[in-house]
Amino acid sequence: MSQNLFARFARWLGLDRNPLRRRCDRVEAVVRLAAVLGVVAAIVFGVMLGLREYGNGLRTEAQQAHARHQVVATLTGDVTTPRLSVAGAAVGHAQATWVAPDGTMRAGVIEVPPSQHAGETVRIWTDDKGVIAPRPQDRETTVVAALTVGTGVPLAAAAILALLVTSTRLLNQRRARRAWEAQWTVVEPMWRINGR
Repeated sequence: MSQNLFARFARWLGLDRNPLRRRCDRVEAVVRLAAVLGVVAAIVFGVMLGLREYGNGLRTEAQQAHARHQVVATLTGDVTTPRLSVAGAAVGHAQATWVAPDGTMRAGVIEVPPSQHAGETVRIWTDDKGVIAPRPQDRETTVVAALTVGTGVPLAAAAILALLVTSTRLLNQRRARRAWEAQWTVVEPMWRINGR
């Protein structure tokens, strides 16, 4: 069974020595072979890019974990009108004070849930100088970014190459139909005469 499957795949790629194969069949087989090789190359390239992205993500994680600190901020004012954040959760803004990692007192506007009120405390992320910073990158973000890059390249290549193979097949079929029609217009009158 596996030999038959392998033989069919080799025939589909045009790797057999079929003497009845027309020129258009050979062109189509070359396009299929190039598409298969292109998908294999795209998979290897995607894995390499995914691994590189994962390595970059690990370095970013380490840098941000070292440079960012979680501190406690005390709200000095009520939350303003809430709005939807990028993640889809409702957030508002409020004045707050906090102590920076270097010991200096800081004040500013921070994003907080709309249910918070003046006098309550929230945890925020800052850099070494106490300036508000985004949350450090976590492992989940690193893995998702690596998988997105690693699978995106092969999938995009496979889609493009499948389109190329399909369009080549359709063009070959259209050309074959035209050739059959042209040959039939020559043969049909003789067939009618001989058929009577």
